[in-house]
Amino acid sequence: MNWLHYFWEALFPKKSLKIPHYGRAIHALPNPKEHELFDLSATAFSENNILLGYRYFLESLQHTNNHDHLILTENNNSIAFTLYQGSAILHGRITPETFRATAHIAKASALHVAIKRRFLERNFQLTYCRFSEKEDDIVLGIQLHNTTITPQKIFFPLRELALNADFEKEFISSEFDESALLEVNHIIPCDLNRLQRLYETMKRWIASTQSSLIGLLSNDNNGMASFSYLALLLQIDYLLIPHKKMAKEINEKINTYFMEDEKLTQDKNSDLEIYLDELSSMPFETFKTQFYHATTTFSPFEHALHDDIAEFIEESLGKVRWYKNNHTNYVIPVIYHYISLYILFNYGIHPSLRALFHLHVQVYASEFFADEGEIKLYENTTGTFQKQAISNAIETAIKPYQSRYKNLKSFADQLNFSDLNHFSQSFYLQIKNLDYQEV
Repeated sequence: MNWLHYFWEALFPKKSLKIPHYGRAIHALPNPKEHELFDLSATAFSENNILLGYRYFLESLQHTNNHDHLILTENNNSIAFTLYQGSAILHGRITPETFRATAHIAKASALHVAIKRRFLERNFQLTYCRFSEKEDDIVLGIQLHNTTITPQKIFFPLRELALNADFEKEFISSEFDESALLEVNHIIPCDLNRLQRLYETMKRWIASTQSSLIGLLSNDNNGMASFSYLALLLQIDYLLIPHKKMAKEINEKINTYFMEDEKLTQDKNSDLEIYLDELSSMPFETFKTQFYHATTTFSPFEHALHDDIAEFIEESLGKVRWYKNNHTNYVIPVIYHYISLYILFNYGIHPSLRALFHLHVQVYASEFFADEGEIKLYENTTGTFQKQAISNAIETAIKPYQSRYKNLKSFADQLNFSDLNHFSQSFYLQIKNLDYQEV
């Protein structure tokens, strides 16, 4: 039996999903026993086994094959943990009576009075955690009593604490003197040679986009310019992954564009164009300070239903049809590229979906990924695809989850590889119809 099992595994090895190391989502797989551990936690709490319940809960947050982001130390009557979320470190201590967690943000004496006032205002916006000052340290913390504790009553406060601690440290870095920040030794600097390449790549992208719009910047072409500018900013954010002021500004520019206000599309495009000029003229000495590596525990995105993703795809494909009917072909591949980038920027999605949308980005940004040392999935000069590699990537994204979602099927053989536009159209139609219902 063992020999037959070995032979079967050799012929049909299990597909292992490769998590893309791009974007702002977690660059790891969730714990495969996440739901099981969550249920065990609830059971332990209901039986008043508080510490066991907390241990199961914290283990449910630990990522597959990598626990460095959440370290647990269990004693006889308490649990201590250290949780990493980007620029922030959370320190927690659990006893049968209480749960406490804190993140040290910055030295109070080194901060401008405006940022201290901001912390007071933020306390009114937060639901579970609060800012306070302890021995000249600005601290964000939570305290829970374990009388009627459940996993849900821990998850949301802990997530709020982690995300906001990281957000505030990033905000200080972008607007004030980051030397005031506390606990930043875990942050890993990026390789300078790679940063230089990314800097030149960004400038090239901006120049190419601006060049492509020459002669099109009129009132009749505002939609085309919008898709071009937004797709470019989304691509910079997803593939380069800036932090600090650069990340804050890109996020603000994209979200401000979609605000419902009285501002004309032409004026919104003008704002985006001005900002792209600023990025293009940014000195490398400034650019390199905006990047670092840091691990995360919680995703910053709320989980989206697949129906929401399908609705966005359908709406976007409707815009493609409109431009086709009006014989405006330039913008069509830009919209196709924009769809994946916007979903990756704006939605919390299943790991398999994230891998699939990343695959589409990888096809469109083949030159970038070739520079990163990865396979070039599409050759612009000849219009040819690496069909087998694309098919394998789709299979790898789908197969690990077919035991849970019985109607989830690979669609590699349904793709149209005749050209980039037909590939994208067929790709999104298949994505839209994927079935993530548990049977």
